[in-house]
Amino acid sequence: VMGYVRGESLADRLRREGKLSEEEARRIFAEIADALDHAHRQGIVHRDIKPDNVLLEDESGRALLTDFGVAKAVDKGETMTRLGSVVGTPHYMSPEQASGRSDIDGRSDIYSLGVMAYAMLAGRLPFEGKTAADILTQHLTREPAPIRTVAPSVSDSTVQAIEQCLAKDPAARWPDARSLKLALGVNAEDSLPDSLHAVEGRGIYALAGGLLLILILVLMVQVDPDVAIEGGGAMIFGSVFFYLFLVARLRREGFSVRQSQSVIWREPSWWLFWYPRALRRRGNVWDQLPPAVRHFRAWNLVLILLYFAFAVIGWLSIGEFDVFRYVRDPKGYVSMSIVSVGLVLWFVLRIRVMHQLKSKGLAPLDTGRVLLSVPPSRVSFWARPHIAAILPPATGPGAARRAESPHDHMQSILRHADELSGPLRPLGAQAAVAARQLIASIDHAEREIADLARNIEPGEEERLADKIEVLASATAGDETAPMRTLLEKQLELIRALSARIEEAKERRNRRVEMLKALTLHVASLRARLTETPSELRHISDNVRTLCDDIGRQAMALDKTVATAGGGEAMETVRRT
Repeated sequence: VMGYVRGESLADRLRREGKLSEEEARRIFAEIADALDHAHRQGIVHRDIKPDNVLLEDESGRALLTDFGVAKAVDKGETMTRLGSVVGTPHYMSPEQASGRSDIDGRSDIYSLGVMAYAMLAGRLPFEGKTAADILTQHLTREPAPIRTVAPSVSDSTVQAIEQCLAKDPAARWPDARSLKLALGVNAEDSLPDSLHAVEGRGIYALAGGLLLILILVLMVQVDPDVAIEGGGAMIFGSVFFYLFLVARLRREGFSVRQSQSVIWREPSWWLFWYPRALRRRGNVWDQLPPAVRHFRAWNLVLILLYFAFAVIGWLSIGEFDVFRYVRDPKGYVSMSIVSVGLVLWFVLRIRVMHQLKSKGLAPLDTGRVLLSVPPSRVSFWARPHIAAILPPATGPGAARRAESPHDHMQSILRHADELSGPLRPLGAQAAVAARQLIASIDHAEREIADLARNIEPGEEERLADKIEVLASATAGDETAPMRTLLEKQLELIRALSARIEEAKERRNRRVEMLKALTLHVASLRARLTETPSELRHISDNVRTLCDDIGRQAMALDKTVATAGGGEAMETVRRT
């Protein structure tokens, strides 16, 4: 009996995204190296390392190595396949495995892991071919294209790790998976020197302490101004002195001021709101969050600051924390009115954002986490398939993803629908039918656009308008009238065709958006198979409603195609 892994395979992730960010790829690279290190120390060689055999757990995001069906026990010479046969997947085979050698060891798995890491970063395999024999020959005789040519932004350490994995000679590779794992490192934080690690992210605490210090000084002024000036001056001087002393000590240890400041003020792991981009943790998805979610989180921070400010104002106004006296005071009344309006806006914004997230297929629990509970730097949460689906692709260098075609979305729907079971099985079948109907509608619109576009030359409408204008201004009088009438009729037909092209494009785009929404809902349904029927009801209702809408539109399209005289206008243009 094997443990159930709720999530998706790395192959599914790569099909959806094309390639991964370097941080995510390094993490998976290191975690599979860790798994291989354990297997190799037990004397087991996997022999079939590939993305299909790596599962990404939904809850934690960690990578798990599976399918030891063709594994070999090195010390006993045991294998689940016959002696001397070539086992594994050609695209990921090491040269010695491709040649059918029986004395392979863990370094063969390290080569295959290097191929997988290459694919994660480059979005393509190092060797492609029409036949398995062609691919195996390339593994034996050719060097792969340098990773920098297909992934220019990858760091030197990652390039070196992959290139050493892909060495043809096993002796030139990493000696074992443990060495590779240590070279990669689990995360950037662990590699910080102890001195910097001790002060990492402490800047936000210093800022909070400074605000608290200001509040204390304000309160002390109300009690005894002389004591406040003396005590406040001493506290401020002590705080500044300690901060400068800390920076100077780090400077003596060889860290520049800029380096120490960037670590001190780095985003804390628990921070939920906006943070300066240069100081964010790696993997932070703040810029990818839906705008409504960003606005809601920002509004929460504004309300917190408002409460803090009005608490200070209240103390200054009445000299004590008495809410009833504060409200009766004119200043307090205005302040509390502002806070009340802020709370009303908070509730309105929250309802609006929750509605948007639920329409994208998120369950109530995940909706609450996306709204405010999970920091934007927690990579494992935002990498979950149904959560990542609500994030638009990252922009900027190294963030390009392969654009998914409508047929890619349909394949995703069919795959997830096939994995539904129990009472959700008929709904999966309905979604599959709806996906095929949408694809047929999209294909029909694309053919219509192509047919119509063939009858319009680029710039033809402008040229006809110019000719008509020239003829209208000519002094020939009635001599040009027949030609002008003919050109005007032709221009009218060209504009009618252009309008039909725009209508077809708009119709196609609407169908594509419906297909994307259906893909997201079905994937979300598949990701929550273990939840109760009541928790799945709202997603199921969304899928059912969308499928019914698609079915109605498909029927309307069939009637339109059956009765339309689509070729009449084009034939008129040809005759003209």
